[in-house]
Amino acid sequence: MDKLFKETTVLRALVLFSIFLVLVIAFQLSYFVTGFLGAVTLYVVTRNFYHRLVERNRWNKNLATILIILSIIVCFGIPIWIVLEILIPQINDALKDPQKIIERFQPIVRYLQNHEFIQRFDIEFTSHDLLNVVNRIISYIPSTLNWVGQFFANILVALFILYFMLMGSRSMERSLKEMLPFSEKSKRYFIKENLDLIRSNAYGVPIMAVSQGIIAIIGYSIFGVEQAVFWGLMTGLASIVPVVGTMVVWVPLCIYQMATGDVNSGLLLSLYCLIFVGGIDNVLRFTLLKKMADIHPLITVFGVILGLQLFGAMGLVFGPLLLSLPRILYAVYKIEKRQYLPLTTEETEEAFLVTDENITENVEK
Repeated sequence: MDKLFKETTVLRALVLFSIFLVLVIAFQLSYFVTGFLGAVTLYVVTRNFYHRLVERNRWNKNLATILIILSIIVCFGIPIWIVLEILIPQINDALKDPQKIIERFQPIVRYLQNHEFIQRFDIEFTSHDLLNVVNRIISYIPSTLNWVGQFFANILVALFILYFMLMGSRSMERSLKEMLPFSEKSKRYFIKENLDLIRSNAYGVPIMAVSQGIIAIIGYSIFGVEQAVFWGLMTGLASIVPVVGTMVVWVPLCIYQMATGDVNSGLLLSLYCLIFVGGIDNVLRFTLLKKMADIHPLITVFGVILGLQLFGAMGLVFGPLLLSLPRILYAVYKIEKRQYLPLTTEETEEAFLVTDENITENVEK
């Protein structure tokens, strides 16, 4: 009994010390946390393809890893570069002449001041208020540009870490699996749920942004919005904003259309954005994304808010995962108590679950 007590005490002490050490390292290297989480996300998305190349097709590990990294750069780097090439010049022009922005939005001020229905709510919006709003937005732009630089720095860190994760893939996965203090069934469930959540958010965020951006560009072009591509890209980027989302962009644009005298166009654009730009969010969330991982909308909303505060941009992926952990751990607890088996063994099989490096054909199925 004394020996067992001592072994248990030593084990707990090692676990607590390990957690403390991880927290200290994360705090000291906080600048690289986003890059590390990005590497984890990219690894989860690309690992099956990597194993197929190396284990089925007998590719060299270095060659397969370099191919994957180059593919990531082409698939993500080029579209991001194109977006920035369009957005940055527009932002710089706005910074050079803020008065031009104020002049363009003067019709909105007059519209709000003179509209009878709006005035029933005692809303007062003057040119001075507009100037304060414009100055506040401009004050955020330099920090936004700095964020772009940090984003690319984190991408480089993520790719650097991803290289080593892929090269040591099987041994890393086996070690992580062994460290989980659960039974085999619980480990399978725990790993699968986390992988599904990461994949769902990793695919879901860009799919939503691209879809809403394209639909917004089409609508803006149809209803005569100036610089439709620019505002469509801004609408796509705004899709990551919690709760309000794309309304941050298209609502002011619709008001501007009505304020400049094109009331019918503004109303039709409002209806278009409400049905199509906002509707595609619900369509994708309850079809494609629901198949990847069934995440409650409230978990997504509050998870994104929490994640952005904790992890920056990667909070879009790991925020909902963090809020989902209590549910996953409770299910693990019920599995351990033999009260609950959420999925069959076949359904919970993942390539993550390996015990023998030689078994590769069956693992990928």
